[in-house]
Amino acid sequence: MNRVGGKTVAVMALAVGLAGVLTLSGTRMAASQGTVLTAAKTDRVVPVTEPWSSFWNRVPKVSIPLSAQQVTPPMGGHRWTLEARAVQDGERLYIELEWADPTPNRSVAAPQLFTDAAAIEFPSVAATSVPALCMGDPNATVNIWQWKAAWQADVHRGFQGGVRHRYPNADVDGYPFHEDPAFSPGRYVDNPFSATDRTSPVDNLVAGGFGTLTADPAPVVQGWGAWRDGTWRVVFSRPLAVGREGNVELGPDDWTDVAFAVWDGAADERDGMKSVSSFVALDVSPKPMPWGPGFPYWPAPFFVFLALWAGFAWMVIGHLPGKGRT
Repeated sequence: MNRVGGKTVAVMALAVGLAGVLTLSGTRMAASQGTVLTAAKTDRVVPVTEPWSSFWNRVPKVSIPLSAQQVTPPMGGHRWTLEARAVQDGERLYIELEWADPTPNRSVAAPQLFTDAAAIEFPSVAATSVPALCMGDPNATVNIWQWKAAWQADVHRGFQGGVRHRYPNADVDGYPFHEDPAFSPGRYVDNPFSATDRTSPVDNLVAGGFGTLTADPAPVVQGWGAWRDGTWRVVFSRPLAVGREGNVELGPDDWTDVAFAVWDGAADERDGMKSVSSFVALDVSPKPMPWGPGFPYWPAPFFVFLALWAGFAWMVIGHLPGKGRT
Protein backbone atom coordinates (compact mmCIF):
# COMPACT_ATOMS: atom_id res chain seq x y z
CA MET A 1 0.00 0.00 0.00
CA ASN A 2 1.39 3.42 -0.92
CA ARG A 3 1.24 6.60 1.12
CA VAL A 4 -1.74 8.08 -0.79
CA GLY A 5 -3.76 4.91 -0.28
CA GLY A 6 -2.91 4.90 3.41
CA LYS A 7 -4.07 8.47 3.80
CA THR A 8 -7.33 7.63 2.07
CA VAL A 9 -7.94 4.71 4.43
CA ALA A 10 -7.20 6.89 7.44
CA VAL A 11 -9.52 9.68 6.31
CA MET A 12 -12.30 7.20 5.55
CA ALA A 13 -11.88 5.56 8.94
CA LEU A 14 -12.01 8.94 10.63
CA ALA A 15 -15.17 9.91 8.70
CA VAL A 16 -16.88 6.63 9.62
CA GLY A 17 -16.01 7.13 13.28
CA LEU A 18 -17.25 10.72 13.26
CA ALA A 19 -20.52 9.67 11.61
CA GLY A 20 -20.98 7.01 14.25
CA VAL A 21 -20.50 9.45 17.10
CA LEU A 22 -22.95 11.97 15.61
CA THR A 23 -25.52 9.23 15.07
CA LEU A 24 -25.23 7.85 18.60
CA SER A 25 -25.34 11.32 20.15
CA GLY A 26 -28.40 12.37 18.16
CA THR A 27 -26.68 15.52 16.92
CA ARG A 28 -28.72 17.33 14.28
CA MET A 29 -26.32 18.62 11.66
CA ALA A 30 -28.84 21.13 10.28
CA ALA A 31 -28.58 23.08 13.53
CA SER A 32 -24.92 22.49 14.27
CA GLN A 33 -23.96 26.07 13.39
CA GLY A 34 -26.39 27.62 15.87
CA THR A 35 -27.03 27.47 19.59
CA VAL A 36 -29.12 24.48 20.68
CA LEU A 37 -30.63 24.17 24.15
CA THR A 38 -31.23 20.45 24.70
CA ALA A 39 -33.82 19.23 27.20
CA ALA A 40 -32.77 15.62 27.72
CA LYS A 41 -35.03 13.24 29.61
CA THR A 42 -34.58 12.60 33.31
CA ASP A 43 -36.24 10.15 35.66
CA ARG A 44 -35.19 12.11 38.73
CA VAL A 45 -37.36 14.49 40.70
CA VAL A 46 -36.65 17.97 39.35
CA PRO A 47 -36.19 20.58 42.15
CA VAL A 48 -38.37 23.37 40.73
CA THR A 49 -38.28 25.44 43.94
CA GLU A 50 -34.53 24.95 44.48
CA PRO A 51 -32.69 26.74 41.68
CA TRP A 52 -29.35 26.35 43.50
CA SER A 53 -29.71 22.59 43.96
CA SER A 54 -26.72 20.52 42.87
CA PHE A 55 -29.14 18.89 40.41
CA TRP A 56 -28.90 21.94 38.16
CA ASN A 57 -25.11 22.10 38.33
CA ARG A 58 -25.01 18.73 36.58
CA VAL A 59 -27.37 19.70 33.77
CA PRO A 60 -25.56 20.88 30.60
CA LYS A 61 -25.82 24.63 30.07
CA VAL A 62 -25.52 26.94 27.09
CA SER A 63 -24.57 30.61 27.06
CA ILE A 64 -27.07 32.92 25.36
CA PRO A 65 -25.91 36.42 24.35
CA LEU A 66 -28.29 39.25 25.19
CA SER A 67 -28.48 42.77 23.82
CA ALA A 68 -30.55 45.86 24.47
CA GLN A 69 -34.06 45.84 22.99
CA GLN A 70 -33.99 48.35 20.14
CA VAL A 71 -37.06 47.37 18.11
CA THR A 72 -39.72 49.59 19.66
CA PRO A 73 -39.96 52.23 22.42
CA PRO A 74 -39.37 52.18 25.30
CA MET A 75 -35.95 50.76 24.49
CA GLY A 76 -33.27 49.67 26.90
CA GLY A 77 -31.38 46.83 28.46
CA HIS A 78 -27.81 46.14 29.40
CA ARG A 79 -27.35 42.45 30.19
CA TRP A 80 -24.92 40.62 27.99
CA THR A 81 -24.97 36.91 28.84
CA LEU A 82 -27.58 34.46 30.08
CA GLU A 83 -26.98 30.81 30.87
CA ALA A 84 -29.77 28.30 30.26
CA ARG A 85 -30.33 24.67 31.18
CA ALA A 86 -33.26 22.39 30.34
CA VAL A 87 -34.59 18.92 31.11
CA GLN A 88 -37.87 17.08 30.63
CA ASP A 89 -39.41 14.05 32.33
CA GLY A 90 -41.83 12.97 29.62
CA GLU A 91 -44.64 15.06 31.10
CA ARG A 92 -43.18 18.46 31.97
CA LEU A 93 -40.52 20.78 30.57
CA TYR A 94 -38.12 22.49 32.98
CA ILE A 95 -35.91 25.42 32.00
CA GLU A 96 -33.47 27.12 34.36
CA LEU A 97 -32.03 30.57 33.63
CA GLU A 98 -29.03 32.15 35.33
CA TRP A 99 -27.67 35.69 35.03
CA ALA A 100 -25.58 38.16 37.00
CA ASP A 101 -27.32 40.91 38.97
CA PRO A 102 -25.50 42.74 41.79
CA THR A 103 -28.71 43.61 43.68
CA PRO A 104 -32.06 41.79 43.92
CA ASN A 105 -35.14 43.96 43.34
CA ARG A 106 -38.32 42.34 44.62
CA SER A 107 -40.85 45.15 45.05
CA VAL A 108 -43.19 47.27 42.95
CA ALA A 109 -44.90 48.79 45.98
CA ALA A 110 -44.03 52.37 44.94
CA PRO A 111 -44.03 54.19 41.59
CA GLN A 112 -40.25 54.46 41.58
CA LEU A 113 -39.66 50.74 42.22
CA PHE A 114 -39.23 48.11 39.50
CA THR A 115 -38.78 44.39 39.83
CA ASP A 116 -36.18 42.02 38.47
CA ALA A 117 -37.73 39.68 35.94
CA ALA A 118 -36.99 37.10 33.26
CA ALA A 119 -39.03 35.64 30.42
CA ILE A 120 -39.03 32.80 27.91
CA GLU A 121 -40.73 33.19 24.52
CA PHE A 122 -41.92 30.37 22.25
CA PRO A 123 -43.75 30.34 18.94
CA SER A 124 -47.31 29.42 19.96
CA VAL A 125 -49.42 26.67 18.45
CA ALA A 126 -50.88 29.27 16.07
CA ALA A 127 -47.47 30.12 14.59
CA THR A 128 -46.86 29.21 10.97
CA SER A 129 -43.31 30.57 10.88
CA VAL A 130 -40.63 31.86 13.24
CA PRO A 131 -42.33 34.91 14.79
CA ALA A 132 -41.03 38.44 15.18
CA LEU A 133 -38.70 38.51 18.17
CA CYS A 134 -40.66 41.04 20.23
CA MET A 135 -44.30 40.01 20.80
CA GLY A 136 -44.66 38.03 17.57
CA ASP A 137 -47.11 39.10 14.86
CA PRO A 138 -50.70 38.27 13.80
CA ASN A 139 -49.57 35.39 11.61
CA ALA A 140 -47.03 34.01 14.07
CA THR A 141 -48.14 34.46 17.67
CA VAL A 142 -45.96 33.80 20.70
CA ASN A 143 -46.38 32.26 24.13
CA ILE A 144 -44.39 34.02 26.87
CA TRP A 145 -43.58 32.79 30.38
CA GLN A 146 -42.55 35.74 32.55
CA TRP A 147 -41.22 35.39 36.08
CA LYS A 148 -41.09 38.41 38.37
CA ALA A 149 -39.28 38.69 41.67
CA ALA A 150 -42.07 40.91 43.03
CA TRP A 151 -44.71 38.30 42.17
CA GLN A 152 -42.63 35.67 43.97
CA ALA A 153 -42.49 37.87 47.07
CA ASP A 154 -46.30 38.01 46.99
CA VAL A 155 -46.54 34.22 46.72
CA HIS A 156 -43.96 33.66 49.44
CA ARG A 157 -45.03 36.26 52.02
CA GLY A 158 -48.48 37.36 50.92
CA PHE A 159 -49.38 40.49 48.99
CA GLN A 160 -46.60 43.06 49.38
CA GLY A 161 -48.04 45.95 47.38
CA GLY A 162 -50.17 47.67 49.99
CA VAL A 163 -49.44 50.91 51.82
CA ARG A 164 -48.81 49.09 55.08
CA HIS A 165 -45.97 47.09 53.51
CA ARG A 166 -44.30 50.04 51.83
CA TYR A 167 -44.94 52.53 54.66
CA PRO A 168 -45.34 50.42 57.82
CA ASN A 169 -45.36 53.50 60.12
CA ALA A 170 -48.13 55.31 58.24
CA ASP A 171 -51.32 55.93 60.23
CA VAL A 172 -54.66 55.83 58.41
CA ASP A 173 -57.87 56.70 60.25
CA GLY A 174 -60.08 55.01 57.72
CA TYR A 175 -60.42 54.14 54.06
CA PRO A 176 -63.92 54.48 52.65
CA PHE A 177 -65.34 51.71 50.49
CA HIS A 178 -62.39 49.48 51.31
CA GLU A 179 -64.33 46.30 50.53
CA ASP A 180 -66.12 47.62 47.44
CA PRO A 181 -64.42 46.17 44.31
CA ALA A 182 -65.69 49.09 42.21
CA PHE A 183 -63.12 51.27 43.99
CA SER A 184 -60.29 48.88 43.10
CA PRO A 185 -60.70 48.95 39.31
CA GLY A 186 -57.60 46.89 38.56
CA ARG A 187 -58.84 43.99 40.63
CA TYR A 188 -62.40 44.51 39.43
CA VAL A 189 -61.38 43.83 35.81
CA ASP A 190 -58.96 41.04 36.79
CA ASN A 191 -55.84 42.96 35.80
CA PRO A 192 -53.01 40.51 36.61
CA PHE A 193 -50.88 43.39 37.85
CA SER A 194 -53.47 44.04 40.57
CA ALA A 195 -53.80 40.45 41.82
CA THR A 196 -53.40 39.95 45.56
CA ASP A 197 -53.76 36.17 45.70
CA ARG A 198 -51.09 34.83 43.37
CA THR A 199 -50.38 31.12 43.21
CA SER A 200 -47.41 31.35 40.87
CA PRO A 201 -44.69 33.98 40.31
CA VAL A 202 -44.85 33.25 36.57
CA ASP A 203 -47.35 34.90 34.21
CA ASN A 204 -48.45 32.87 31.20
CA LEU A 205 -48.88 35.35 28.33
CA VAL A 206 -49.92 35.26 24.67
CA ALA A 207 -49.19 37.93 22.04
CA GLY A 208 -49.63 38.48 18.32
CA GLY A 209 -47.86 41.81 17.86
CA PHE A 210 -47.30 45.03 19.80
CA GLY A 211 -50.22 46.00 22.01
CA THR A 212 -51.77 42.52 22.04
CA LEU A 213 -50.14 41.00 25.13
CA THR A 214 -52.81 39.03 26.98
CA ALA A 215 -52.62 37.02 30.20
CA ASP A 216 -53.88 33.45 30.15
CA PRO A 217 -55.67 33.11 33.51
CA ALA A 218 -54.88 29.40 33.85
CA PRO A 219 -51.85 28.98 36.17
CA VAL A 220 -50.24 26.30 34.03
CA VAL A 221 -46.68 27.65 34.33
CA GLN A 222 -44.89 27.32 37.65
CA GLY A 223 -41.50 28.64 38.66
CA TRP A 224 -39.23 29.86 41.40
CA GLY A 225 -36.17 32.08 41.63
CA ALA A 226 -33.35 32.52 44.12
CA TRP A 227 -30.66 35.20 44.30
CA ARG A 228 -27.24 34.34 45.70
CA ASP A 229 -23.94 36.23 45.67
CA GLY A 230 -24.83 38.54 42.80
CA THR A 231 -26.57 35.95 40.63
CA TRP A 232 -30.20 35.06 39.93
CA ARG A 233 -31.29 31.54 39.11
CA VAL A 234 -34.89 30.97 38.03
CA VAL A 235 -36.59 27.68 37.19
CA PHE A 236 -39.65 27.52 34.91
CA SER A 237 -41.88 24.44 34.70
CA ARG A 238 -44.93 23.57 32.61
CA PRO A 239 -46.59 20.44 31.22
CA LEU A 240 -45.33 19.71 27.72
CA ALA A 241 -48.90 20.02 26.41
CA VAL A 242 -51.75 21.98 28.01
CA GLY A 243 -54.39 22.14 25.28
CA ARG A 244 -55.01 25.88 25.61
CA GLU A 245 -55.26 28.29 22.71
CA GLY A 246 -52.10 30.30 22.11
CA ASN A 247 -49.96 28.08 24.34
CA VAL A 248 -47.00 26.25 22.88
CA GLU A 249 -47.63 22.51 22.55
CA LEU A 250 -44.61 20.23 22.92
CA GLY A 251 -43.93 16.51 22.93
CA PRO A 252 -41.22 14.33 24.50
CA ASP A 253 -39.38 14.31 21.13
CA ASP A 254 -39.91 17.80 19.73
CA TRP A 255 -38.02 20.72 18.23
CA THR A 256 -38.91 24.41 18.38
CA ASP A 257 -37.47 27.91 18.82
CA VAL A 258 -37.07 29.83 22.05
CA ALA A 259 -35.90 33.33 23.04
CA PHE A 260 -35.13 34.98 26.37
CA ALA A 261 -35.39 38.36 28.07
CA VAL A 262 -34.14 39.86 31.35
CA TRP A 263 -35.19 43.01 33.25
CA ASP A 264 -33.01 44.73 35.87
CA GLY A 265 -35.19 46.55 38.40
CA ALA A 266 -32.27 48.55 39.77
CA ALA A 267 -31.82 50.09 36.30
CA ASP A 268 -35.54 51.05 36.17
CA GLU A 269 -36.12 48.47 33.43
CA ARG A 270 -39.72 47.51 32.66
CA ASP A 271 -41.93 46.85 29.66
CA GLY A 272 -39.79 47.19 26.51
CA MET A 273 -36.75 48.32 28.49
CA LYS A 274 -35.08 44.92 28.65
CA SER A 275 -32.26 42.78 27.33
CA VAL A 276 -33.25 40.17 24.78
CA SER A 277 -31.75 37.25 22.90
CA SER A 278 -32.32 36.07 19.37
CA PHE A 279 -34.25 32.85 18.84
CA VAL A 280 -32.24 29.70 19.49
CA ALA A 281 -33.24 26.08 19.01
CA LEU A 282 -34.86 24.03 21.78
CA ASP A 283 -34.47 20.28 21.36
CA VAL A 284 -36.87 18.33 23.59
CA SER A 285 -34.94 15.08 23.38
CA PRO A 286 -36.11 11.58 24.38
CA LYS A 287 -32.50 10.60 25.08
CA PRO A 288 -31.73 10.14 28.79
CA MET A 289 -29.68 12.71 30.61
CA PRO A 290 -26.11 11.46 31.20
CA TRP A 291 -25.31 12.73 34.66
CA GLY A 292 -21.89 14.21 34.09
CA PRO A 293 -20.20 17.16 35.77
CA GLY A 294 -22.24 19.74 33.91
CA PHE A 295 -20.85 20.12 30.39
CA PRO A 296 -22.85 19.64 27.20
CA TYR A 297 -23.54 15.91 27.02
CA TRP A 298 -22.38 15.05 23.50
CA PRO A 299 -19.23 17.14 22.80
CA ALA A 300 -17.16 15.37 25.49
CA PRO A 301 -17.40 11.84 24.06
CA PHE A 302 -17.26 13.33 20.56
CA PHE A 303 -13.89 14.97 21.18
CA VAL A 304 -12.53 11.86 22.93
CA PHE A 305 -13.58 9.74 19.99
CA LEU A 306 -12.15 12.30 17.55
CA ALA A 307 -8.83 12.28 19.40
CA LEU A 308 -8.66 8.48 19.28
CA TRP A 309 -9.32 8.40 15.55
CA ALA A 310 -6.84 11.19 14.92
CA GLY A 311 -4.22 9.15 16.77
CA PHE A 312 -5.09 6.08 14.73
CA ALA A 313 -4.79 8.06 11.49
CA TRP A 314 -1.43 9.46 12.57
CA MET A 315 -0.11 5.98 13.34
CA VAL A 316 -1.29 4.61 9.99
CA ILE A 317 0.23 7.47 7.99
CA GLY A 318 3.41 7.58 10.05
CA HIS A 319 4.19 3.91 9.52
CA LEU A 320 3.57 3.79 5.77
CA PRO A 321 6.59 2.90 3.58
CA GLY A 322 8.49 5.83 2.10
CA LYS A 323 8.25 7.12 -1.45
CA GLY A 324 9.18 4.55 -4.05
CA ARG A 325 8.67 1.63 -1.66
CA THR A 326 5.81 -0.85 -1.55
